[in-house]
Amino acid sequence: MWKQARRTKTVREGVFGVLCSMAGERKRCMYCEDSRGTDIDHFWPKSAYPQRTFQWVNMLLSCSGCQRAKGDRFPLNEAGEPLLIDPTAEDPWEYLFYVSQTGVITARFDPGTGQESPKGLATTDLLPLNDEAISSGRKRVSRRLVDAVQGFLDAAEGSFAGTAEDGETSRLRAAIRESPDYGLSRWYFAGAGQGEEPFRSLKHAYPKLFEELAHVVSP
Repeated sequence: MWKQARRTKTVREGVFGVLCSMAGERKRCMYCEDSRGTDIDHFWPKSAYPQRTFQWVNMLLSCSGCQRAKGDRFPLNEAGEPLLIDPTAEDPWEYLFYVSQTGVITARFDPGTGQESPKGLATTDLLPLNDEAISSGRKRVSRRLVDAVQGFLDAAEGSFAGTAEDGETSRLRAAIRESPDYGLSRWYFAGAGQGEEPFRSLKHAYPKLFEELAHVVSP
């Protein structure tokens, strides 16, 4: 039934088109946020969960690389809940950690349990999130965000009474809005990355501006 439906205009243009619009103007894969989404993936695999095949909430825009890697693998925890992070319903940074020096994504460590996040471990195992090209892309976006924040701080330091000019503030806001790739703006302004420089200095010197930016990038 799905093979037949996939060829219809309703699915080919309607469903797929709406998923593309949800993924932003660059139509990135909802899993890796790197490659262009080319097809509809079923979060709960249709082979094992055929009753979910036509459920709208079970359809995600996916690239061929993530689709091949995920396949029909879909581990569940003891409660029968998915261990794969659902990017439409969960904040990945609750389970993942970004290593800015390498561009690599790892499972987040929970000091309370002394263990890595099971969802983080399963997701990094199932999906090619640390493919070299993807990691390089993350580092480029990371450098862009660092440069934007450092540029703002440098301009603010040289301005009258230590305050940034409105033009510099506007440029910073624009740079953050124009760098949504990989969710790194959320990592640096609303996640653990805010403890890294120069984001830590921005938060200390301009707490209200930092809070505004954190609100802008939050899901």
